[in-house]
Amino acid sequence: MNKKENFLKAISFNNPKYVPHSGEDLWHSFRFEGMINKDSWTDPWGIGWVADLEDTVPFPKKNPIDDITRAMEYAIPNPQNLHLSEETKKGLKNVNTHEKLIEGHFAYFVFERAWALMGMEAFLMAVVEYPDECHELLHRIAGYARAMFDRYLEIGIDAISFSEDLGTQRALLFSPEIFREFFLPEYQFAFENVKKEGKIINFHSCGCVEEIASDLADIGVTILNPIQAKANDLKKIKSITAGRMALLGGIDTATIYKGTPEDVRAEVIRVMEILKPGSGYICGPDQMLPGFPAENLDMLYKTVLEFGCY
Repeated sequence: MNKKENFLKAISFNNPKYVPHSGEDLWHSFRFEGMINKDSWTDPWGIGWVADLEDTVPFPKKNPIDDITRAMEYAIPNPQNLHLSEETKKGLKNVNTHEKLIEGHFAYFVFERAWALMGMEAFLMAVVEYPDECHELLHRIAGYARAMFDRYLEIGIDAISFSEDLGTQRALLFSPEIFREFFLPEYQFAFENVKKEGKIINFHSCGCVEEIASDLADIGVTILNPIQAKANDLKKIKSITAGRMALLGGIDTATIYKGTPEDVRAEVIRVMEILKPGSGYICGPDQMLPGFPAENLDMLYKTVLEFGCY
């Protein structure tokens, strides 16, 4: 059994040999051109991104929809216009699919795209004041995502991944009831063909998401990441997703940054005791950020190997 095969067994709760970890070279990830840029730019949606901080992605500060009541006048980009660079095509052609999984990535999924179009405060206010208009806008955004996922399926991916931050350090950005009314149905719509094809849905959300983890498992999300250790009750998330949805991450970033190697070792052992049983866990930092001390990352992965066997 190679690393890819073990990983697939782990995320399907099918008797893996060991806990996989984020340091394993398992993924060939790619995206269409024009989705993300490291510099300040205006994307095809008309969103203006500003690069303020070194070594971070730009932030959406120009929001093209300034009135939700006129959102139907806004032209959603055509996903058929997306294309792959020649470098990306060459990379896909040379993937060793015996050892690696091919993952199509999408930045700013549904909620993130909506608030980038309007601004966070304006969108959250509109959800309360103009619910019908928000439903329509979200469905149009989800339709774009669905069409883009279909294009990834045509290429022959094993997985889709995307960013969709829904939580703060203490709670969701909105109530679970609002999540279930406005967002969950759009996720189901966007994922429909991906699920039919049996592909992996790798759902990224930072922050506290424990109140909706079961909902995500219910609609067929395969992996939830990064499971922030201090924002979530790890035991709760494990108990409500066991056997249904794999969890990736969980190792406290602050410990990796500021602790000693022995601190990291203790943190890995602590989290493994919670998330390892019954499989469905991929061990790794609860945020992948630049500048981790090499000795602490080495200790993380060594500890997974030492304590990760089933």
